[in-house]
Amino acid sequence: MKRAAMIVMAVLTLMTTLCFSAFAGSAITFEWDANTEVDLAGYRLYQSTASGEYAFGDGQQVATIPAGTETGTLDNVPDGTYYWVLTAYDDQGNESDPSNEVTEVLDTSAPIPPGNLVITLIQKLIAFLKGLFCGGLKSA
Repeated sequence: MKRAAMIVMAVLTLMTTLCFSAFAGSAITFEWDANTEVDLAGYRLYQSTASGEYAFGDGQQVATIPAGTETGTLDNVPDGTYYWVLTAYDDQGNESDPSNEVTEVLDTSAPIPPGNLVITLIQKLIAFLKGLFCGGLKSA
């Protein structure tokens, strides 16, 4: 019985570890229409937790994307509600007005585990093993 409980606990620990590592954060991919200016140097992606509130300027962006690219991805974005805008900048450092704002609510958190799972699982495992190994034996 102890061995079965240890196996069940090991499986639950492994499942918990895998679940939490799988839900560490989201990857968000953005797409936009390319700018056609000949002196375009790239794009700056800005992120905020409040609509319309951004700190524009070099160094305040969450990503810088080179010219010739129309997609960008942010990895491991934690749970929450976020807003993003994109600007274009040229070789001289001039920056455009922001694009339209996009938003996303990220929820990668696993739900709270149910209570008493180990006890119920152990009881069912014991009943299964008793049936498997003791089911054919009858007392006289």
